[in-house]
Amino acid sequence: MTGPTYDVSRSPVPVDGCEACREFAARRHAARAVFDHSAVSDANVRMRAHLRQEHGG
Repeated sequence: MTGPTYDVSRSPVPVDGCEACREFAARRHAARAVFDHSAVSDANVRMRAHLRQEHGG
């Protein structure tokens, strides 16, 4: 049995009005600004998990 698949080549999109989503997006933006690709990936992974758990997606 397999779960849903995600296009990891695209960054997850934050949900409008969600403070946690906004924070993940801000961390990702800051990491991109200093070319910290590991931190960008971490922020994306955490945002995807948050989106699944809190927003059903």
